[in-house]
Amino acid sequence: MTDHRRLASNPLVAVAAFALAVGAALYAVCFLGHWPFGAPQVAMVAFLAVLTGVLHLWQENGLVEDPRGFMFRFMLGLIVKFVMALVVIAAILLLLPRERALPLALTFAALYLAFLTFSTIRLSARSRNAPRP
Repeated sequence: MTDHRRLASNPLVAVAAFALAVGAALYAVCFLGHWPFGAPQVAMVAFLAVLTGVLHLWQENGLVEDPRGFMFRFMLGLIVKFVMALVVIAAILLLLPRERALPLALTFAALYLAFLTFSTIRLSARSRNAPRP
């Protein structure tokens, strides 16, 4: 296997590259819109990157160990990510003043959808190429 394919098959490298791209895009949008960009935005990207990376490691290992159980892992990963996103958005809305909470909650929701799309596309592609029992 070439180095390029080995890197592409590593879920942590793929998630890190995606997180960097999303972080750069978020910075550009904030810069162009004259919106604040700081620690909360970086923390959101980092949180979703870590959560997605951990879930991808677990889910992609399921492809190798138990291809039939992969769908269970895939669906459970979606549920875990959704519940965690709801908890974070609820915490943002409850703990921060409205003028700060609403933009942060909307930003987090957009980032969640971006990471969800990435996960679905990557895991669908990986499952098509999985070994068959």
